[in-house]
Amino acid sequence: MIYFTDFYVPLLKRTFWIAKGDKGICYVDLNNKPVAFKKLLSESFDDDISQSKAKLKKEVSQILEYFAGKRKNFDLRVFLTGTFFQTKVWVALSKVKYGKTISYSELAELAGNKNAVRAAATCCALNPVPIIIPCQRVIAKDGSIGGFGGGVPMKRKMLELERVCAK
Repeated sequence: MIYFTDFYVPLLKRTFWIAKGDKGICYVDLNNKPVAFKKLLSESFDDDISQSKAKLKKEVSQILEYFAGKRKNFDLRVFLTGTFFQTKVWVALSKVKYGKTISYSELAELAGNKNAVRAAATCCALNPVPIIIPCQRVIAKDGSIGGFGGGVPMKRKMLELERVCAK
């Protein structure tokens, strides 16, 4: 069974969607596109899909604590499906500390292929569980913010939140 729900983040004034199965969280959607999110779930899993706030209470609570500046690490199981390289990038991303940033080239090197900078950036864009696996902490080598699935303004707010709360 795959459970999903929506939740509102006051800091960003936007609604997110989250889903999990027996193995852990499988998707977080940053753009409040419920029809597309439900379609993604039905195309990605053979399981039944059911909306349930209660089944995702812990996960939503931790994400809201993060956006309130009260949580720096997540205590959540994540279920990822991707290529070998994508998984290596996502694991490397999960080790970037709260309040810190790395460049896409540093991320590629951490994932084991310093020449795969564009591929590492693509893996960030395909990250199925942003925030929990913190792709917002990856910036361009020149220090510019780069892109983000939830939009650059959201990434800026998240980086600023972490900068202030990491002290």
